[in-house]
Amino acid sequence: MDVNWQNDNPSNPADVAIGPQAYDNHLYYSFGGVAAADPKSYMISICNLPRIQADAAVGDSPLWFGEWGLPTQFNATDEFLYQWADAQKLAYSKGAGWIFWNFKTEISNLTNGNALARQWSYLEGLKLGFLTQDPAALHDPNVCVPYMNSTTSS
Repeated sequence: MDVNWQNDNPSNPADVAIGPQAYDNHLYYSFGGVAAADPKSYMISICNLPRIQADAAVGDSPLWFGEWGLPTQFNATDEFLYQWADAQKLAYSKGAGWIFWNFKTEISNLTNGNALARQWSYLEGLKLGFLTQDPAALHDPNVCVPYMNSTTSS
């Protein structure tokens, strides 16, 4: 388990010479507890995410984000989802990379049409333009500039 999740009791298995290790991190804002449920707080949080740098500093790497998506705890606008996708890709690319949660989500009456897929499906994100055809590309490589080193009282 990643050292950032350890309390050294029991000791971190990375301290034992058992061979190479890699760490898959899941950071979901939609389940709460990460940032206040509003666009500005989400952007401040993701644009100032210290987890990847902290992991690299202790040599407990590589770390990648193996699950992430575009869902939020608020009614996100399309404009926000463009920014949210770019900001997450930018942050998670500082580590060993990322894997989007789901390639394709069902679109049916059970999922309120494309409401669920809009934020959880990679294919639907591509179709709607939130995600780029080239996974490494960003709509706005400066998406985090206004939020860097910002804080929120929430």
